[in-house]
Amino acid sequence: MPEPETGPETLTVTDADGVTIFVTRWAVDVPRAVVHVAHGLGEHAARYGRLAAALNWSGYTVYADDHRGHGRTGEAMGGLGPLGPRGMLGTIDAVHAVSEFVQSQHSGLPFVLLGHSWGSLLAQKCALQWGRELQGLALTGTRLMMPPFPDMTSFNDGFEPAATPYDWLSRDAGEVAKYVADPWCGFSPDFPNEEMVVLAGPPTNAIPASLPILVMNGAVDPVGGEASGEALVDAYRAVGVEDLTWRCYPDARHEVFNETNRDEVTADLLAWLDAR
Repeated sequence: MPEPETGPETLTVTDADGVTIFVTRWAVDVPRAVVHVAHGLGEHAARYGRLAAALNWSGYTVYADDHRGHGRTGEAMGGLGPLGPRGMLGTIDAVHAVSEFVQSQHSGLPFVLLGHSWGSLLAQKCALQWGRELQGLALTGTRLMMPPFPDMTSFNDGFEPAATPYDWLSRDAGEVAKYVADPWCGFSPDFPNEEMVVLAGPPTNAIPASLPILVMNGAVDPVGGEASGEALVDAYRAVGVEDLTWRCYPDARHEVFNETNRDEVTADLLAWLDAR
């Protein structure tokens, strides 16, 4: 079993607009492949430490960047929220800049992009433009992003009476409490519609047909859920993607890696990676 290196390491990547992107790396000495995690809206890379540990023990080196306006990147930009030069387009390009850096550090190794929630939408757009650079695309808490866009203020409605405004994230009250207590979580950047439009639209045949794609949603997730996840899988199938895997977890909410059945979800991810 591969031994993870001691503790996560912090790196930086400068994107095309000169923004410094902070990146966390959880490495193993001799990785079998590399996974780049793209986190969701109103959170940050360090929340994926438990997932990274599981991936490390299975032989995968993991990178996760704090996107523009988030975590250490957001603090260095002057505060959480604003995405900086070129807004959402610049943010997509910044995720790709990190992916390019990661691949430069691991020439010849398979490279997988794993996006959660907003990060899954960024990952979808990265795959449209640079899909031939990927050996796998994994999407969680995701959807086929088409107007009308989801109303973030209504996400908790289906879980009332609720203990917190964030009960929609997970059935695990302890995980929700960690989110509430985290000063880098819970802010909600109010993107104008033109920024959301950048993330919208179905996949096209620019996606390589041979790219393996995994989609994993909680069935009652107000962001993705069962119907939106199935719609995304159907859209990829319609443009010729040959290797599609769809997992929908009954009663699970948004953050499947922080859910009460997270061990099952992580095992499914590892089995998918190992098989490819």
